[in-house]
Amino acid sequence: MNFDFDNWYSNITKNDVVFSYNGEVTSEVVNKTLDEIEALLLQNGLKKKKVKRAYNAIVESLQNLYHHSIHEPNRESGSKFGAFVLKVRNDDIEIISGNYLIFNIVQVIKDRMDQINILDKQDVKALYKKILSNQEFSEKGGGGLGMVDIAKRTGSKLNYSFFEFDEKYSFFELKVDI
Repeated sequence: MNFDFDNWYSNITKNDVVFSYNGEVTSEVVNKTLDEIEALLLQNGLKKKKVKRAYNAIVESLQNLYHHSIHEPNRESGSKFGAFVLKVRNDDIEIISGNYLIFNIVQVIKDRMDQINILDKQDVKALYKKILSNQEFSEKGGGGLGMVDIAKRTGSKLNYSFFEFDEKYSFFELKVDI
């Protein structure tokens, strides 16, 4: 069965949403989103330390969308496409992002996410430092640092899913709880 973006987005935006966006991912959209979200988090009466941790994870999530999103399959637009949802329940924050990617890189991403998720806090910090000291960067500008940074700053496991769109594309969902 093919992934249905509209159904997915409808389901994740049902409850506790303070911000949601889906569409073209540009640097302008990322900057505008960050400005809006910072104000929203502060208005929700959350502790400043939690807002800071969440904001850092949001920055990384949005940068991931900006750098790694591709077009939406079977649509006219060839621009990068992604989705971002921020939920606040009591004192808990949930960040959900999603984007399409080419199917053949799914296993590489799964392996990387699993590698990060099995590490304890100290090992995550050590991996973060190792990546920084290696100074190896991909063609997209990062060295795989974004997901490690999210895990390091939030202390949370990275909850992810891949949904098959067709034989060429998958949809990647990342959920981070703070």
